[in-house]
Amino acid sequence: MAIVGVRIDKIEASRNNQTKVDGSVRIGSSPRILSITENQVPSATGKMNVLEVGFEYFINYDPALGSIRIDGAVLAQEKDERKKKVLNDWKSERKLPQDFSTEILKQLTQRSMLISMLLAREMGLPSPLPLRISQQEAASAQEPTQQ
Repeated sequence: MAIVGVRIDKIEASRNNQTKVDGSVRIGSSPRILSITENQVPSATGKMNVLEVGFEYFINYDPALGSIRIDGAVLAQEKDERKKKVLNDWKSERKLPQDFSTEILKQLTQRSMLISMLLAREMGLPSPLPLRISQQEAASAQEPTQQ
């Protein structure tokens, strides 16, 4: 499978200023595949047939400090036989082959997490992917460098 691209269609972010935090904040992310269709997209050599996997990526905070929602599609190119199997499995059972869904989820999570981190910073919300710095790293960063 070749990932042709990730398209973002809609971004929503909100902050609840009424909520007070008295302790830790739990942050959850929920990627969800909504649809799979066959589509044609322009390419350098004309048009190419791709599988368009519609998704929603939702970040929620507990307590309810705010939320972030991203809607979009991952565009994937597959061989004809595999494309038919993926479409049939989705239409009949709303299931995807494991290797296909793993790659799709990886791509949509990478793009959505990056956007979510930027939005959280701008909205004054905790980052959905907290960066942890060990005490050893913090100490070594404060040591003067020798020249």
